[in-house]
Amino acid sequence: MVVGVIGLGIMGSAYARNLIRSGETVFGVDPSVTARAKLAEEGGSVFETVDDWVSDCDAIVLSLAAPHVLASVCEKLATGLRPGQVVVETGTFSLADKEEARSLLEKSGAVLLDCPVSGTGAQAAEADLVMMASGPEEAVAEIRPLLEKFTRMVMYVGDFGNGTKLKFVANHAVAIHNVAAAETLNYADALGLERDTVYRLLSSGAGQSRMSDLRMPLMINGAYDPPSASLKMFEKDLRIIGEDIEDKGVFAPLFEAGRSVYDTTVDELPNQFDTASVFETYKSKSER
Repeated sequence: MVVGVIGLGIMGSAYARNLIRSGETVFGVDPSVTARAKLAEEGGSVFETVDDWVSDCDAIVLSLAAPHVLASVCEKLATGLRPGQVVVETGTFSLADKEEARSLLEKSGAVLLDCPVSGTGAQAAEADLVMMASGPEEAVAEIRPLLEKFTRMVMYVGDFGNGTKLKFVANHAVAIHNVAAAETLNYADALGLERDTVYRLLSSGAGQSRMSDLRMPLMINGAYDPPSASLKMFEKDLRIIGEDIEDKGVFAPLFEAGRSVYDTTVDELPNQFDTASVFETYKSKSER
C-alpha cells in the first residue's frame, strides 16, 4: 500500500518508520527539513506540503500538533482526495475540532476516522501502541491490516468520536500515574532508599503501573531530552481534558492536583522536556 503520513514529529515519524519497515510505501509530509531528511534516510518519499500526491495514497495518517494545523491540513486534503479514501486522525483534540475536520473532508467524499493512540513516543518507536478506532466500521476493517503495522492493538470502539472520548480517559489516567510515580520516587529519596531498588519493587509489586515502568527510569536518570512525550504537548492534552471535565461537572480532585504539578513544571523547565520531569518539581518543592 501507499500511505501518506502527515506530521513527522515524535509519533508520526515512528508510524512512518514502522510502516516502511513493514514493506509499505510511505509519503511523508512535514514543514521541518530535519524531519523530512530523517524519513528520507529511512526510505520514505518526502514532501513539504500537502499536494496532488495525496490522491495516489491508499490511506492517509494524520499526526498533527494543534487544532488550527488539523483544520488547515484537512482543507488542503479536501481538494485532492478521492471519494472513499480513508484518512486516519490519530491526535488528541477536542470533539469539536474532530467534527470540524470530518466536515471539511466530507466535501471530497473521503472518510475520516477518529483513531487516537495510547502510548509514549518510546512505545510508538516499538509499535507498542493501543489505537482506539472510531467511525464507520467497514472503513476501519478495510485498513486494519495497515494500522496493525504501527500499533500493538487496534480496538474498534464504535461511532466517530468514541476514540477521542477514550483517549481523554486514557490520558486522564496517564496524568495521574505519572505524578504518582514522581511523588513516590521523591518520598523514597527522603527515606534514603536506593532508587533502583525502589524501581524494581514498584515494577513487580502491587503498586506497579505502566507509567511508573516507563517514566521512573527517566526520573532516576534525569533523562528528559529528547522526550517520549513533551511537556508542551501534554499541557495541550491536559487543557482539553480539563475543559471537558469542567463542562461535564465531573468531580476530579486527583486530576486537578496533578495538573497543578504539571503547570508548575511547565513554568520552571524547558517545554521540550519529557513529562517525567515533573519529578524535578517534587524535588524542588520538598524540604530535606
